[in-house]
Amino acid sequence: MLMEVKKLIKFLLISTKYNIKSAFEYKKSFIMQTIFMFVNNGFFLIFWLVVIGVGEENTSGIDMKQILYIWSIPTLAVGLADFFFNGISKLNKYIISGELDTYIIQPQNTLLAVATSKCSFAAAGDMLYGIVLGIYVSDTILDFLSIVFFAIMGMIIFCSATTIIRLLAIWVGDVENVAHVYENSLLITFMTYPEQIFGKVTKFLMYTVIPAGYMVHMPIKILFNFNFKYLVIVIIATIFFAVVANLMFKFAMKKYESGNNIALRS
Repeated sequence: MLMEVKKLIKFLLISTKYNIKSAFEYKKSFIMQTIFMFVNNGFFLIFWLVVIGVGEENTSGIDMKQILYIWSIPTLAVGLADFFFNGISKLNKYIISGELDTYIIQPQNTLLAVATSKCSFAAAGDMLYGIVLGIYVSDTILDFLSIVFFAIMGMIIFCSATTIIRLLAIWVGDVENVAHVYENSLLITFMTYPEQIFGKVTKFLMYTVIPAGYMVHMPIKILFNFNFKYLVIVIIATIFFAVVANLMFKFAMKKYESGNNIALRS
């Protein structure tokens, strides 16, 4: 088990080094996409500044500090996911086209090999934006490290949830539109708006099939008023989604190897 973990860590470090190296091979594109994404995120912050006003709080109890946390944690989490593990966004296409065969025959963990096969340059803008906001809103180093910790937890949940959705291609075929709606219209939307504005049904979804609550809203509650029970829940939720994604991938690979790939390509 220890040797397997060491192999995974070594492979992850090599893949990370390759992604960073590839980003700097296309410096102009990398810099332009990073700036564009940073500025794009900034427009949403301007929107909330207009709605709430600096240092003010509305009747729902929403203030700018909460908004800064709401944008810092998920942008850093999604940025990390898209920069280092963007291959997950191609998982359903690999399944349908048969390109997954290339990763299955490799000696590395198949899911990790797929996840680290692609890198989104624009995601660097998300990471930078999340870090800048995190530094700005943090009163101490511990506050900032807490933001980074929850962003990493959020990254794992985001990768796991999107893996689960895209693996549905094994059974139902092309799920690109469904995955796009899930990731952008639901998951990211629920992460970047205050929990107070959502109704009971939406909040239920946010802590079940669309785990934005564990990625952002519960961590914010911990950051504002530390609660050990909430911290344990976030960690358990992170482990749960990661385990489910891995088990589902293993099950999907059995279906894929049993001839599902041939059926999809025909």
